[in-house]
Amino acid sequence: MRPRRLVPVALAAAGVVAIVIGVQQELVHVASGYEGRVVTGWGGKLNHEERLLARLGAVGVAGAVAALRWRRLAVVPVATGSVVLCYALRAVLYYAFDPGLYTTVPVYGGTTRLVLGAEPALLAVGGTLLVVAGVVRGRATTERVAEGTPLTPT
Repeated sequence: MRPRRLVPVALAAAGVVAIVIGVQQELVHVASGYEGRVVTGWGGKLNHEERLLARLGAVGVAGAVAALRWRRLAVVPVATGSVVLCYALRAVLYYAFDPGLYTTVPVYGGTTRLVLGAEPALLAVGGTLLVVAGVVRGRATTERVAEGTPLTPT
């Protein structure tokens, strides 16, 4: 097997690692120099959207592996990466408009400032890597060799 054929799988695997690390991080946190903390509605466990994102990453890797044999399945990592990118964009836009990122927000006992955490950036990196994996495999040329022809290394 040629090592360049494994590049899409390596890209997809790096993407799912970034996604899994990203969903473990915080979406927003309090800026340094301000007091306060962000209290989430769950006790530290991943919510259903974060579990879904991790599973989508795994499906993207499976699609990249399957695309080694069936080239048309290269659309799977592209689709799953696009969904992850859309989720990251939606989450950033939600917090950008309500209550407002990088602006002072009135809270009980004073004001604070919310900033983005590492989750959106890592999800964007992971989704982009999945999309790139699908594009790289989809654009790869497949060499057809006649039966019985000896393969020579290049």
